[in-house]
Amino acid sequence: MNYKIVGYGSLISHKSLRESIPDKHFVPVIVRGFKRVFNLGLEKGKDPDVLNVVKDKKHFFNGVLFDVNEKELKKIKEREDDYNLEQIGAYDFLTGKELCKCFILIDQFVGIDHKKKKPNKSYFILCREAAYHISREFGKIWDETTFVSTGKKVSQWIKKHRDYDTIG
Repeated sequence: MNYKIVGYGSLISHKSLRESIPDKHFVPVIVRGFKRVFNLGLEKGKDPDVLNVVKDKKHFFNGVLFDVNEKELKKIKEREDDYNLEQIGAYDFLTGKELCKCFILIDQFVGIDHKKKKPNKSYFILCREAAYHISREFGKIWDETTFVSTGKKVSQWIKKHRDYDTIG
């Protein structure tokens, strides 16, 4: 059996995804009714920054749709062990037309690091570069639909944090 998954953080990076499963064909999509935000993970002893999504009817984000088989799904669940699968609708990135029902991974713990106020730099750069690798337009939408812990959109936040901007 095959499953359709939407990646929206490190899973949009072929390099990162390859650590768990082989390269996949990505289809750029939009997911409505969720807000993407850098927040804290639960795993101790590791850098706690993760990209997560929270339900929010006013927001949407872009991601990539790809197919996995049962064995690959198991590997992704092991990798994203604090995350739960939730069924959602995916919409074509360019046309906005509904493509299919699929799954995203959501960490039900949404703790915001209000002291640090900066995402983990290498993780941030990995995710952002992967978004721009898909296309410049995809990357710009990623910047507009991704939030840091202060509540600012990446598109605004990055202007004052140039050391995080490898895109230029």
